[in-house]
Amino acid sequence: MEVSRKQESLKVPFYELPLIANHGTIRTFQRRIYEIKGIVVKDVATGKLERLQNIYYEIRTVKNRKGRVVAKRKNPTDELIRVVKRN
Repeated sequence: MEVSRKQESLKVPFYELPLIANHGTIRTFQRRIYEIKGIVVKDVATGKLERLQNIYYEIRTVKNRKGRVVAKRKNPTDELIRVVKRN
Protein backbone atom coordinates (compact mmCIF):
# COMPACT_ATOMS: atom_id res chain seq x y z
CA MET A 1 0.00 0.00 0.00
CA GLU A 2 2.88 2.39 0.73
CA VAL A 3 4.33 1.87 -2.74
CA SER A 4 1.09 2.80 -4.45
CA ARG A 5 0.82 6.05 -2.44
CA LYS A 6 4.36 6.98 -3.39
CA GLN A 7 3.75 6.25 -7.07
CA GLU A 8 0.49 8.18 -6.95
CA SER A 9 2.29 11.26 -5.62
CA LEU A 10 4.92 11.07 -8.38
CA LYS A 11 2.41 11.15 -11.26
CA VAL A 12 2.52 14.37 -13.25
CA PRO A 13 -0.77 15.76 -14.64
CA PHE A 14 -0.53 17.87 -17.80
CA TYR A 15 -1.29 21.14 -15.99
CA GLU A 16 1.81 20.74 -13.76
CA LEU A 17 4.25 20.35 -16.67
CA PRO A 18 4.77 24.09 -17.29
CA LEU A 19 5.61 24.54 -13.60
CA ILE A 20 8.13 21.73 -13.23
CA ALA A 21 9.67 22.11 -16.71
CA ASN A 22 10.23 25.88 -16.40
CA HIS A 23 10.24 26.64 -20.18
CA GLY A 24 12.01 23.39 -21.01
CA THR A 25 11.45 20.79 -23.71
CA ILE A 26 9.35 17.71 -24.30
CA ARG A 27 10.33 14.68 -26.37
CA THR A 28 7.64 12.29 -27.61
CA PHE A 29 7.67 8.62 -28.52
CA GLN A 30 7.52 9.74 -32.18
CA ARG A 31 10.85 11.57 -31.55
CA ARG A 32 9.36 15.03 -31.95
CA ILE A 33 10.74 17.79 -29.73
CA TYR A 34 8.55 20.57 -28.38
CA GLU A 35 9.33 23.73 -26.41
CA ILE A 36 6.95 24.37 -23.51
CA LYS A 37 5.24 27.76 -23.68
CA GLY A 38 2.79 27.52 -20.76
CA ILE A 39 -0.12 25.24 -21.69
CA VAL A 40 0.91 25.49 -25.36
CA VAL A 41 3.87 23.70 -26.92
CA LYS A 42 5.82 24.61 -30.05
CA ASP A 43 7.26 21.95 -32.37
CA VAL A 44 10.94 22.79 -32.79
CA ALA A 45 11.16 21.38 -36.33
CA THR A 46 8.01 22.90 -37.84
CA GLY A 47 7.15 25.80 -35.51
CA LYS A 48 3.58 24.52 -35.21
CA LEU A 49 1.77 25.30 -31.94
CA GLU A 50 -0.30 22.66 -30.15
CA ARG A 51 -2.12 22.44 -26.86
CA LEU A 52 -0.18 20.53 -24.22
CA GLN A 53 -3.17 18.36 -23.37
CA ASN A 54 -3.35 17.13 -26.99
CA ILE A 55 0.14 15.60 -26.88
CA TYR A 56 0.22 14.62 -23.18
CA TYR A 57 -0.11 10.86 -23.81
CA GLU A 58 2.65 10.95 -26.45
CA ILE A 59 5.21 12.50 -24.05
CA ARG A 60 8.26 10.39 -23.25
CA THR A 61 10.67 12.80 -21.54
CA VAL A 62 10.35 16.29 -20.03
CA LYS A 63 13.47 18.39 -19.47
CA ASN A 64 13.70 21.72 -17.69
CA ARG A 65 15.45 24.83 -18.98
CA LYS A 66 18.82 23.53 -17.73
CA GLY A 67 18.45 20.21 -19.59
CA ARG A 68 17.78 18.12 -16.49
CA VAL A 69 15.13 15.38 -16.85
CA VAL A 70 12.19 16.21 -14.55
CA ALA A 71 9.59 13.66 -15.74
CA LYS A 72 9.45 10.63 -18.01
CA ARG A 73 7.57 7.51 -18.99
CA LYS A 74 9.13 4.32 -20.31
CA ASN A 75 6.18 2.97 -22.30
CA PRO A 76 3.30 4.78 -24.02
CA THR A 77 0.84 3.01 -21.71
CA ASP A 78 2.64 4.05 -18.48
CA GLU A 79 1.88 7.15 -16.43
CA LEU A 80 4.16 10.18 -16.68
CA ILE A 81 6.26 10.06 -13.50
CA ARG A 82 8.29 12.83 -11.86
CA VAL A 83 12.03 12.07 -11.73
CA VAL A 84 13.39 12.53 -8.21
CA LYS A 85 16.85 14.00 -7.90
CA ARG A 86 19.19 11.70 -5.95
CA ASN A 87 22.16 12.99 -4.01
